[in-house]
Amino acid sequence: MSENAQLNGLCDRFRGFYPVVIDVETAGFNAKTDALLEIAAITLKMDEHGWLMPDETLHF
Repeated sequence: MSENAQLNGLCDRFRGFYPVVIDVETAGFNAKTDALLEIAAITLKMDEHGWLMPDETLHF
């Protein structure tokens, strides 16, 4: 699948929004007392079969 076709497929599937998965790891459920330990963002791309695959990953 060409890059242009992949982008069009993503636009059609997500109403023009760019798909990003956000993951957070905390030390608990209380925002006042428990720390945010890690945060990550993963962009998605479509493979030649139309399956969503991880593309770029940022983590802090």
